[in-house]
Amino acid sequence: MPEYRLSPAPALGPEAADRIEVGGNGIEENRNIAIASVASRSGRGKDVRAALRQILKCDAPEAGAFVVGEDHAAFWMGPDQWMILAEHENHELLASELKERLGETASVTEQNDGWVCLDVTGDKLPAVFERLTAADVWKLESGSAVRTVVEHIGCFLICVEQDRHYRLLAGRSFAKSFHHAILTALGSTLLLYPDRK
Repeated sequence: MPEYRLSPAPALGPEAADRIEVGGNGIEENRNIAIASVASRSGRGKDVRAALRQILKCDAPEAGAFVVGEDHAAFWMGPDQWMILAEHENHELLASELKERLGETASVTEQNDGWVCLDVTGDKLPAVFERLTAADVWKLESGSAVRTVVEHIGCFLICVEQDRHYRLLAGRSFAKSFHHAILTALGSTLLLYPDRK
């Protein structure tokens, strides 16, 4: 009997280019990502942190931080609340995996279809993002994560590599507008300030 494996539908649509390059900077939808939120239940914060340490193979991130473990990544969303990320092809049922390991200590919610994840890479990104958000992107270090607004769209901005790689998560229903805003800022910044770092 054949084994069928479904692939997640791209938030930007099947016709969208995998990656768009603008003057050495690129933007692409990260389609291979599984997402789940974890919120500790009342009085169980220490238990959840201990369990996440086992899952992530590192400490759960504190406020404003993003960590990458062996097989999972995570960023802080609020007191005793985290978003957990993993490769979709290896962790399609991420939320179920987390529920099994966290048990009654936390509430876990699958977020796969709730978000679009965009990876923006290049060498002039702070100059681009200072036009898009009030977050102080010039001071964001690798491993930082902030909740902010881009073109009136609430999102999480993760600094994967300082000045060179940002990962953004926004509501899936805003995917095309969000992508367009970032792409426009990439183009206009590089046109106006070709030498700006």
